[in-house]
Amino acid sequence: MSAIGWHDILLASALLLAVAACASAQEADSLNVSLHIGFDGSPAASVPAELSATELQPVAYADGVVGQAGDFRESGCVEYRGLPALNMQSGTLELWINAAHPPQELEDHCYLQFLSDDGSAGLKLAFYHVELSVQATTWGSRGNSRRYGWGFREATWQHIVVTWDAAGSAPSGLMLFKQGTETGYPRPYRLIEPPDLLRVGCLSPDEGQQAKALVDEITVYDRALTASQVKELYGFGAMPLEERLAALREVIARDEAEVARRRDLLFNHRRIGILHGRNTSLVNWPDETFERLQLPVPEPVHENDLTTTDLSVCDALFCPGGGGLNLTDESTKALQDYVRAGGGYVGVCGGATTADKAGLIEAEHFTFQVRGSVWTFLKEHPVTDGYDLGKKILFPHASGPLYVLPEDTDQQAVITFEVGNPPMPTFAHTIARELGEGRVVAFSGHPESAAETNQLLRNAVMWAARVIGVDEPAGAEQ
Repeated sequence: MSAIGWHDILLASALLLAVAACASAQEADSLNVSLHIGFDGSPAASVPAELSATELQPVAYADGVVGQAGDFRESGCVEYRGLPALNMQSGTLELWINAAHPPQELEDHCYLQFLSDDGSAGLKLAFYHVELSVQATTWGSRGNSRRYGWGFREATWQHIVVTWDAAGSAPSGLMLFKQGTETGYPRPYRLIEPPDLLRVGCLSPDEGQQAKALVDEITVYDRALTASQVKELYGFGAMPLEERLAALREVIARDEAEVARRRDLLFNHRRIGILHGRNTSLVNWPDETFERLQLPVPEPVHENDLTTTDLSVCDALFCPGGGGLNLTDESTKALQDYVRAGGGYVGVCGGATTADKAGLIEAEHFTFQVRGSVWTFLKEHPVTDGYDLGKKILFPHASGPLYVLPEDTDQQAVITFEVGNPPMPTFAHTIARELGEGRVVAFSGHPESAAETNQLLRNAVMWAARVIGVDEPAGAEQ
């Protein structure tokens, strides 16, 4: 393909994304509550109203977050049959728990579980004494998954949310949130069969594992909420169901509109190039990889052609991992001139080394021969948009360098890590800067290699290409 002959690919991608954007808007409009149990003096569900409730053990009631709550502190167990067809492909479970047991409890406590009739598939939310915290577990014919949180409070209302997404559009397939914040390690989610019953308050009358907690506002939504949407849901607090659902629909509609705006700019009004050369192969970057990453398929630009290619047709250049580019003085100047004139550059591993050698970033670097995942810490920047900055994440790494920024610099370490025991001074993992009129992002690791870090790469490309991080939305920019 020539440097300008990729309009057909962009047009096809844009059409596909336009369809996806329309579908997303429809999903936002059709957000529904599949199940709601408020425990306002009765175990009956308000959605669907015809759901059959059987008290296996008598249920008491106490003051709740909204009205009353089911009191399962001493006893009580209720079973619901005739469940609606829950969306086990993508969904959200929300509830409030006020535990009467301490976090040091040496017993497990089951708050609720969704089950198939034969018990071969299900979703359980329980206190797990080994981890001293809440745990979400799913199981079915395709496999099992378990995600537990960190920390636990007694005699305090805790907002618990579990989301599942078999399509892999979220950073992690099975997610757990407490008080609006993601908790626990990432876990995949394998699609499970729709449940036939719901049991609240105990594992079963025979098996025990009494909840020992107040339980209120059990709600199942028919799509997986994002981390930012869960945080806003927590902020809604004691809103009645109808008000909560209306507010949530507004949040989702707003988010989907922003996603559509970004997609339109990225695929219809931006051009991305991918740099390669003798030590930087494109073998691991087929078109399917960019489709998976939700990025437009870029136009290859060889390292030997940097001085003869009109780089200005590209809004951003992406340089993947490997041994880095072999740059001459002339090609280095061409790359610098491109960025200073307003172009974007995103480098991954070897691409970050290239940014260093080309003078696009200025940092002292150290060899770090680690292959695997390393713990990293995120700081506020458009590159980390959508992530919980208070939570460290595992970042795939393949011998990328450690960076130390000068004290007086306009560069920002948007992702850092600590190495050594005890830890040495914090090293920069990902550097972002504005150079002249352009923007540069250099990742020491490989954000494309894990679902949890994919969004960081998308954000970096969008920031470098000025899709995000601008004072005013570009709108229908031509």
